[in-house]
Amino acid sequence: MSRTPTIFNEARMRAMMDRKGLDLVIVRGVENSRYISEFFHNGGNLGYRPFCVFYFRDPAKKPAFVVPAVDLHLAMTLTWIEDVRAYAMAEFFTDVDTHFYDDFAGAAKAILSERGVTGMRIGTEGDNLTSGFRTLLDGILAGNTIEDISFDMEMVRMVKTPEEIRRLKLATGITVKAHAAFRAAIRPGATDNDLHRAACLTMLQEGATAVNFINIGAGPANAFAAHDPFPRGYTLQHGDFVKVDMGAQVLGYSADFVRSYFIGTASQRQQDIWKWLNDTQLELCAWIRPGVTGGEIFDRGYKHISRYLEKFPREFLGHGIGLGSHEQPRMNAVNRTVVEPDSVLCVEYSYYCDGVRHHTEETFHVGATANDHWTKDCPRELIVKV
Repeated sequence: MSRTPTIFNEARMRAMMDRKGLDLVIVRGVENSRYISEFFHNGGNLGYRPFCVFYFRDPAKKPAFVVPAVDLHLAMTLTWIEDVRAYAMAEFFTDVDTHFYDDFAGAAKAILSERGVTGMRIGTEGDNLTSGFRTLLDGILAGNTIEDISFDMEMVRMVKTPEEIRRLKLATGITVKAHAAFRAAIRPGATDNDLHRAACLTMLQEGATAVNFINIGAGPANAFAAHDPFPRGYTLQHGDFVKVDMGAQVLGYSADFVRSYFIGTASQRQQDIWKWLNDTQLELCAWIRPGVTGGEIFDRGYKHISRYLEKFPREFLGHGIGLGSHEQPRMNAVNRTVVEPDSVLCVEYSYYCDGVRHHTEETFHVGATANDHWTKDCPRELIVKV
C-alpha cells in the first residue's frame, strides 16, 4: 500500500541515522516494528515468529518488511512499506499468489543481497533481542559493523506525530469518562467486579478499540497493591479504600492514569497525604517544559513532596507514553533525557499509609510554550460520599 507514514516520524529517524552514521536499521521488537511499519501485528512477541523492518538511510534503497506468511495480505494492506515479503509460517500458501521464503533468514538474506548490504554500519536492537535472534542476525550481517540502537529508537519515538497525539488524547479522554463511571459505581454492597464492568463498558461505549488494562485495589486484601490485574469479587464496605489504575486503547495507543478513593470517610492523615500528593503533582505538571531533563523533573518533584512526607518511597515520578506504556523520559534521579515539544508525559505520585497505597497520576501533552493537561477534568476528591 503506497502512502505516507502518519505514526512513524521518518524525519526524526533519518536525523538519528545521520547523526550516528548508520546506513541501515533493522528492528524486530514488537513496539519498534509496529512503529516503523505501522502494521499492528499479533504474535511478534513469539521468538520463532519475527516481524522485521529493514530501513535504509539512502532513499534509493527502499525499506522492506518481512512477516509470517499468514499475515502477508493484511500487512500489504496496512503498512506504508511497499516491499513486504513473507516466510512460511502457520501457512505454506495463502490467497496471495507470491513466493514464500522457507524461513526468515532466507527473506532477510535476499533483501540484503538485493540492496548491496556489505561494509555498512547497521543499527539493531542489540541486547533487547533474544539471544537466538541476535546470533542469527550476527551471522546474516557478517562483513558489516553492528551497533545497538535500542536507546536511540526510544528517542526517535519520544516525540509524537500529530496522529499519535490524536490517538493518545482520544484514549485519555475516554479513560476520563471511564474513571467517572468507576467512581459513580462505588458504594457499600457493590463489588470490585461491578466497578471493573462499569469502567470496561464505558470505554467501549465511548469508542475505545480495546481495554488495555484496569488494575483495582479494593479493601484490605489488596489496598496496598500497585498492579493487581484481576478483580477479586470483593464486596465494598463503608470506610474502604479503593484505587484504580486504567487505560483505554485507541488503535494501539493507550491511556494510563490513576485515582484513589475512600468510601464515606477518611482520617485527617489520609486526607492530608492525598492533598499533598496532588498539589505537588499538579505543580510539577505545570512546571515541566521543553529543555528540562527527566532527572531535573525528579529532583524538583522529590524535593517538593519531601517538605510534607519524609522518606518518600518512589524511585521515579513519571514517564513518557506512546506505543509503549513507559517511554522516555523516565523521570528518575539519573535520567538525562531532555524533554522536547510533542512529548506526552505521565507524572505520578504514591505513598503508603495504614495499609493502603495512595496513588495519583496525570497525563499531559508538552507544547512549545504551554502544556495541554488532558486529565485536568478528572475529579480528585478523595472521599466518595454515600
